Amino acid sequence: MKKLLILFSVLVALATNHVFGQGLNELLESKVRSLTIVESEKANSILANEIERIALVEEDDWYANYYAALAYVETAYVSPKKQIDALCDRAEEFLIKAEKIQNNNPENLVLRAYLLSARINVSPMVRGAKLGVESKELLTKALEIDPSNPRALYVRGMGIYYTPAVFGGGKKKAKPYIEKAVAQFKKEKKEGLEPYWGAKEAVKLYEMY
Repeated sequence: MKKLLILFSVLVALATNHVFGQGLNELLESKVRSLTIVESEKANSILANEIERIALVEEDDWYANYYAALAYVETAYVSPKKQIDALCDRAEEFLIKAEKIQNNNPENLVLRAYLLSARINVSPMVRGAKLGVESKELLTKALEIDPSNPRALYVRGMGIYYTPAVFGGGKKKAKPYIEKAVAQFKKEKKEGLEPYWGAKEAVKLYEMY
């Protein structure tokens, strides 16, 4: 019954958005496009809830679960610190599902590292050392699988950029990763629901040099 109610709410959303005939994949794709544009807590939260409803219907779909996780992580980045952990916890529920569906996909590793970086923002001095190491290990593994993955390069560069130089980070050490990420984003072709987030943020970070 719960699943039927969720499906009904998704179908209502389809009709409301005048895309009833397109189906859930097309609806998800439109929400993902919006996710790369919005930057406010309210807009991200609305999108996260909408994508979550799709994921709850499409339980075995990697894209639906992956993007539900991403949406909550992105919301965490623009929310007050006191809300970050709860949002990351919700994101992790969907990420775990995505990992079970495609356990060898490097995009899962990148997203988990990105999630850890969001958690670090709650208390950088307390969490930075432990979670920073975990994030680095995940990204190292992702880059071993796909050395040109722009999201892995961006998240790694971002982590180094915001790590104090005294702890081995800083702008200078981050620059090679950011430069390569921007270059790889330019080469990346957007294909359907394949991940393509991070380009805008990588460019913003690059422009800070």
